[in-house]
Amino acid sequence: MISLLFSRKNHRAAHFLSALASLPLLLAACAAPALDVDENILLSTGDCAIGQTVFPQGNWQFVHEIVFRSESGAAGRFIGVVSRQNGELRCALTTLEGLTIFAARAWPGQAARVERALPPLDKPSFAAGLLADLRLLFNQPDGAPRCGWRAGERVYRWRDHNVITDVSVGQDNCWTIRAYLNGRQTREARAEDCATADRISPGRISLQATTDAAAYQLDMRLISAKGIYISFRY
Repeated sequence: MISLLFSRKNHRAAHFLSALASLPLLLAACAAPALDVDENILLSTGDCAIGQTVFPQGNWQFVHEIVFRSESGAAGRFIGVVSRQNGELRCALTTLEGLTIFAARAWPGQAARVERALPPLDKPSFAAGLLADLRLLFNQPDGAPRCGWRAGERVYRWRDHNVITDVSVGQDNCWTIRAYLNGRQTREARAEDCATADRISPGRISLQATTDAAAYQLDMRLISAKGIYISFRY
C-alpha cells in the first residue's frame, strides 16, 4: 500500500496550488489538432507478443518526478507515486515539499475512487484524465494485440470498439504508445532511457494528451521502481 506523506503546508505549496488553479483554462486554450488513426495497416495475429512487453507485469510501485507543461507557458513540478496490487491501480501526487495534493485508486474498468483532492484537483475531469494517463502507460489493454508494419515500423494494435491502442517498439527497446478515440488521437507516450534487465520501467517518459477538455504534456523522470511482494498470513 502506498504510504502518503503529509507535511506542513507552506508558502511554496500554496503558490503551487494557486498556479494549478488556472491550468485547466490555459490547457484548453492551447489544444493541438488531433491526428487520425491509420486504418491502412495490414494486421495479423502472428508474432505479436513483443507489444505486450512494454507494460509492467505483476505487482509494482513507481515513483516519478513529473513536470507538466502547456503551450502557453504554464508549468509545474511534483512527485507522482503509482502502484498496482492484484489489479488495483493506486496513485498519489505530492508537492516537492511532501504535501499530498491528490490520491485515488481504481479497479480495471471502473472510475477512480478519490481519497484526497485539494482544489483545483478536486474536479471529476482531473481524476478521469489522470486515470486515463496511468492506464495508458501501465495497464496492458484487454486481449491479445494484432500487429503489422507502418513505414518500416512494427505496430501492435489493440481495439476495443471505438478505442484503439497502438504500440511500437524501437531497436533500443524504447516504445511509443498512442491512444485513439473514435479515430482521433487523444494521447501519445514516448519512452527514453529504456528498461534493462535490472529495471522494469524506462528512465524517462514523455506523454502528450489532446482531448476535448485539455491539451498538456507530462515529462516523467523515474526515481524508483520496485516489485511488490505480498505475503499472506494463515
